[in-house]
Amino acid sequence: MERCFPRELGALESIHVFVVDFLSTNGIPAANAFEVDLILEELFTNMVKHSKDGRHDIAVGLSRDGEKLTIRIRDFDVEAYDLTQAPEFDESMPMSERRGGGMGLHLIRRIAESLQYEYIDRNSIITVTKRIQP
Repeated sequence: MERCFPRELGALESIHVFVVDFLSTNGIPAANAFEVDLILEELFTNMVKHSKDGRHDIAVGLSRDGEKLTIRIRDFDVEAYDLTQAPEFDESMPMSERRGGGMGLHLIRRIAESLQYEYIDRNSIITVTKRIQP
């Protein structure tokens, strides 16, 4: 199931409704909504804030294969940014010495089984897979 959302932070509420509808329709326990929302909120927000040349809606797709949930988010006609190459977040560093950003991606990496990035014809595609919790 895929749907496009306006490139604005106000779309996060509609994305949450999309997630809840998908989980319900596919018999996935609602307890999974928190982590899926967190992943999508982080990725969507970064696309809105950092894809300066983005003019199109952002596509969000969800699919289920057994106990695996796939989250795919596509941004159209943008410059490449491979978030899988971003440095790891250092939790041991004191707050006063940490660089800005990176904690959301750190959380995604901890929740996800896999995180992949593709860049095809000026389209950024991020795919996250995670296990469905009972």
